[in-house]
Formats: sequence, C-alpha cells, structure tokens
Amino acid sequence: MKRFLIFSLKSVCYDSYTFFAQSLADALCNAGHSVELFSAANEPLEAMEQYTGKTFDAVFDLNSELPRLKMDDDSYFLDHINAPFYDIILDHPLYHHDTLKQTIANFHVLCLDHNHCDYIKMYYPHIASADVFYMTGEDIAPSDVSYPDKSIDLLFSGTYTSYHEVEDSFSACPGFMIALTKKLIGLMLDDPALTQEAALRALLPSLAEAEIIEEMFPLHMQACFLCDTWLRAYKREMLLLYLAKQHLPLTICGNGWEKSPLAAFDNVTLLPDTDFRDTFLLFRQSKVTLNLLPEFKNGTHDRIYSAMLNHCLCFTDASHLLEDQFIDGRQLCFYDIHNLENLSSRISSLLSDPVKLQEISQNGYFYAKKNCSWQARAVYLLSLL
Repeated sequence: MKRFLIFSLKSVCYDSYTFFAQSLADALCNAGHSVELFSAANEPLEAMEQYTGKTFDAVFDLNSELPRLKMDDDSYFLDHINAPFYDIILDHPLYHHDTLKQTIANFHVLCLDHNHCDYIKMYYPHIASADVFYMTGEDIAPSDVSYPDKSIDLLFSGTYTSYHEVEDSFSACPGFMIALTKKLIGLMLDDPALTQEAALRALLPSLAEAEIIEEMFPLHMQACFLCDTWLRAYKREMLLLYLAKQHLPLTICGNGWEKSPLAAFDNVTLLPDTDFRDTFLLFRQSKVTLNLLPEFKNGTHDRIYSAMLNHCLCFTDASHLLEDQFIDGRQLCFYDIHNLENLSSRISSLLSDPVKLQEISQNGYFYAKKNCSWQARAVYLLSLL
C-alpha cells in the first residue's frame, strides 16, 4: 500500500480543481492506497505545516503554486516533505513559468499535451520528469439512455472571453511586445499546426532588438501569453457564431455568454454557469457536445471524456494524441475548425439520424468506461510512479 498526499487549494474554473483532486483521491483509495486530501476550503493554509517531516510516495497539486512557497529560513516548503512532488498543469506551461523555474529537490510535472512535456524537458532541466496525464469526468446515471429522450441537441460548455477585450489588453504592453504578439497570432492563424513555441522560435532571427536569447526563451513565452489567450477567445467565438448562423439548435453553458454576440440568436439557449459536477448532467441530457481544444496540438481535454462517459457524442477538433486514441466516426467525431461548413452539415446529419448518433455515442461510452474512468486514470498514474 502506498501513501499519497493531494492538495486542493484552489476553487476556480467552476470548482473543477476540487472535483479533480477529490476524484483522484477516491480512485487511489479504491485501488487500495492511503490518501490524505488537504482542502483549503476546510482548513487554513497554515495547517499545511503539519506535513513537514512526513513521508509519502507522492504529493500532488493542480496548477500548483506550492513550489514557490518558502519557510522562514528561505528553504522550500516542499523540500520538507519526504516525497516526489507532481504538479498537474492544465494549461500551456508558459502560464506556469514562475512555478516551474523553482528548483525544489524532487520536482515532476504531469501535462495534458505531449508538446508541453517536451517543452518542460527542454527549458526546465531541473524537473525530474514530465509525462502526459489527462483529466476526465464521471458517469452520473444508469446507462439506459435513449436518444429521443434527450432534451438538448447540441451543447457547448465553457466560459466566454471577448477577443476584443483581449486586444484592449495589448495596450498595456511595450510596443515591441504588441508587435511580437500580433506577429505570433498571424503565424499561428496561417499555420494551425504551429505551437506558440514553434511560432516564436520562427520569429527569433528578426528579434535581435528585443534581446531574446535562448536562456530567456520561457520568460518571453510567458510574456507572450496574450497570443494564446486571444487565439482561444477568437476561435471559440467564431466557431459558435458560425453554427448559430447555420440555425443549429445550440445550447451554451458558462459564464459571460450573455455579453457575447451569441445572445442575439433565437436558436441559441444560454444557461447560467454551473458547478463543474453539474455539467455531467448536461452532457447526459445532450445528444451532441462540442469541444474546442485550447491550442493543444498534441493533447486532450476532460470535456471529451466527460461527454463520452455520459452517452453524448463528442465533436472535437483533432490533435495527434486524439487521432492516436480514437477513430473519426467510431467513438467520436473530429472536425476541422477551418472547414466549419462540413462540421455544420455533419452535426445536422447526425441529429436527424438517432440510430447512428446512438451507435457512435455508445461506442464512445464503452471505450471511455474502460480506458478513461478515474479508476483507469489511477491505474495509469500508478504505472508512471
């Protein structure tokens, strides 16, 4: 039996971090291991000191800031726990530079994208390992779901951010950073396969005046975070606007959409933001759910598995990881964000073919139940350790 410590310190993203931490703890317990879960919702942060001097087989946190936490003698807090520390990061590493650069003694990272692993191995050599480990959802009801009884045709779950407001944020940046960010955006729009690090590296020969040197590359990636933010916001709004204009019956759940252009469409239903766990019921009630990866070129997202576990057919843009994992039209459906006409026609066709719709969704359900449940994720995690 192994001993694990899991920190749950943030209640953001509809409380998804809390769900992920609790689900991982439950799965490891069900696998026969001992787990302590420290929740900032239940205990003061000062109580974390109780773990100094203790020994665990591994310590976990999500999008962690713990590697930056120091004791009164300026030593790292995590170096006072006898265990390897695993930071499960849910975004591009560029958002976590200030954490990843910390030189704690036994530092490991779990990512959602193979490219992110490669990035960490290249620019943070003090980190002992970087592996892919993706999040998932849960099956919240019995499996006898009939498609004619589902009340939502097409669901998108996620937060609205106006890309125009992101553009307004450019003005707070130095002039050369504004120009650089716009060049990065242009490159990545022209070549959708480019990662931000590849796009920035392509611009390096022309950036001598910005004094970008190899050792500073991750710092400059961090400084260009608005490129990633803008692309996410722009693609999400353009995708949903196109489908709304095709008169598809679209339901959107998430914060801020009442301020978006989507609010003006009669065929669009806006639901208020909800707790992360409650989104599984929405997937259960939906025939088709739509996923748009957050610029992960070789990664995945928990929305895909949450939909599949709840008998909902998932349409997602592709990545190398997903293409290795799934076959288009068998367990889910892939789409090309640069060919939205085809996406719209495929959704319409499947919504009018409940037999095919249910066949694909059931294939996805059985695949996800076997390979993508929290119990399966725990088994995989133990193999990494």
